[in-house]
Amino acid sequence: MANDEKRTATSGAGWPERDLTGMDADEAKAAVLAGSLGIEEGNVHVLPEDAMVTMDFQEDRVRIFVDEDNKVARQPMPG
Repeated sequence: MANDEKRTATSGAGWPERDLTGMDADEAKAAVLAGSLGIEEGNVHVLPEDAMVTMDFQEDRVRIFVDEDNKVARQPMPG
């Protein structure tokens, strides 16, 4: 299933259940902020997919890793 079809098929579900892979970074950030976990805007970070990050876990933080086309490279998760 293509990413557009996957997003359409799961459009009723909110993040984190909804797969954001392949989505534009700004759209993905908006989906995370509107999601059921109540993540604050200052805790959503958009980063290149090869960015070095700390390994500490923070349940109120979400990192969105994007490719060179500013598309989500892998499903964002809290932490």
